[in-house]
Amino acid sequence: MDRRQMLTRTPTVSDAHEYLEITRDFIDPRDCIREGISNALDWGATEVRVTVSEDRSRPDEELVIEIADNGIGLNETRLEAFFDLGRPMASEEGQPDLGSVWKIGYKGHGTKTFFNSRQIDVFSNSAGCTIYAIMDSPLHKLMNDEVPSYDYAIEPSSNEETGTTVKIKGYNANQNKRDFAHNILKDYILWFTRFGSVEREFDILVNTGKILFLQGLGRDTEECIEFGHRFAGENCDIESLIASRPGGWTRIFVKRWVFNHHPIIDNPGRFIDLVFFIEGDEAKRSYNPMIRVRGRTPEYGMYKVEDRYGLWVCKDYIPVERYNEWLGLGKRLETKYHAFVNCQDFRLTANRGDIANTPPDLLNAISNTVRQLFEEDILGSREYQEYEEAAELEEQYQTAEQERKDYERRRNRARTKRVCHFRGVDLLEPGVEMGVVALFNIICSLEPSLFPFRVIDYDTKRGYDALVAQSMPHDLSRESIYFVEFKYMLTPDFNHSFDHLTAVVCWDSAIGEDSEVTDIKNNRRRLRITPPENEAAYTKYILVSRRELHNIEVFVLKDYLREKLGLEFRPRAFSE
Repeated sequence: MDRRQMLTRTPTVSDAHEYLEITRDFIDPRDCIREGISNALDWGATEVRVTVSEDRSRPDEELVIEIADNGIGLNETRLEAFFDLGRPMASEEGQPDLGSVWKIGYKGHGTKTFFNSRQIDVFSNSAGCTIYAIMDSPLHKLMNDEVPSYDYAIEPSSNEETGTTVKIKGYNANQNKRDFAHNILKDYILWFTRFGSVEREFDILVNTGKILFLQGLGRDTEECIEFGHRFAGENCDIESLIASRPGGWTRIFVKRWVFNHHPIIDNPGRFIDLVFFIEGDEAKRSYNPMIRVRGRTPEYGMYKVEDRYGLWVCKDYIPVERYNEWLGLGKRLETKYHAFVNCQDFRLTANRGDIANTPPDLLNAISNTVRQLFEEDILGSREYQEYEEAAELEEQYQTAEQERKDYERRRNRARTKRVCHFRGVDLLEPGVEMGVVALFNIICSLEPSLFPFRVIDYDTKRGYDALVAQSMPHDLSRESIYFVEFKYMLTPDFNHSFDHLTAVVCWDSAIGEDSEVTDIKNNRRRLRITPPENEAAYTKYILVSRRELHNIEVFVLKDYLREKLGLEFRPRAFSE
């Protein structure tokens, strides 16, 4: 066909649909805080205030986020870019020199996170005018295929003090409020926003001295946060550390390596910056209160070291995601490291959630470059070799010391161990799940008919603990196969599913009559406890379900053995 006879059409965009997709593309609801901070710094702010509150005057106790800064403020052009899609404010022609080496806002998507709300208020003073704008029901309108409009007023003014305040009301349909608790929000800011940038480690000091005042949910006053990601101070004089902390110096050891503007292998003109810390656990905890403490119930938002630390990739010196596999190490070793690699050639997805848009060849080259630096310049350095040798001796010392402590602990525990003498055998009261399994096996060997099933296979490494055969009630010549799970204590949380489970064997129950037990599929059953009707019977613990046909019996050995066999466990006399 002659092309001159063809028709011409320019593709169009479904504006409301595109706005909605961008608004919902940001997975973490706190991303609105990240984008607000980036905007403030892009436009020259030296102070940023983030306040999160609940409007108790409303029946839904509406979530309100306020982000204020002392930047250059908005004029009419900047206000349009604030609300428009694909018109980044950082690209405004003739903008003043704000002293920044780069700007984050280059896609015009960030402020669209604010549209996930009931109302957006903007108040701004710039050198030439004062602006007030309000947008009602942005999310509701987008969901009804309508691009929301905004009302605004502009008054000429020669403001001596400039800045912008954005108030986002009813954000994220008032969901996930606990993610905006003060400590959780502070941790997010120091790890995943411009204020948590690692740029200072590479002597980029343009933002030094800038501060953020934060008041998250649950806090009555503001907290002043200085610019920059937190690291422990170097503490790597091994001789001094061993002298001051024999047997524990590795927990406070801190060593730093920095590689600034390092060429990427086979990519002329492209560079990475890499900062690499070894930080002991105590050193990490000295600046990070969100690390979980062993033996204590963690608060919401706290995390294990291995869930946060390792190697992070960054763009604009802001952490994006972890790439521990680039180091080629096991999980145990990665937790020692606190490292970041920045490359301005990473291509981020629209929500800044990952670097998946980066060409694979470039990613592979960066990976090889990082691995080479790690293996040759860090692991191969004299400082690391000295640390590794001393740490190995420390580990051997700790192992011997731990074995000594374990011996004393178990020896003392054996003195007060409760036992029961049964048919020439001393039965030990269990203290852990393995002890329940051992006690069950001994009892079964002495009383094979005590339980209504027989074990045909064990596997305590994964899945259910035991596979059992159970006679059919109406046909004793046939057997059915089920699972049995062993627990030291029956609790409300069950770490397997109830499917194919015929019984639970435990020492004791931490829950009572009519308590709810939830499995990993979120299926729920209630515990029914039936006292014995006569001397031949026993107390029955049954997990019942209204929807399922089969019930699950819980054999609480503490009661079951006493009522069926008359066994009582008492402290034993112990002599040297």
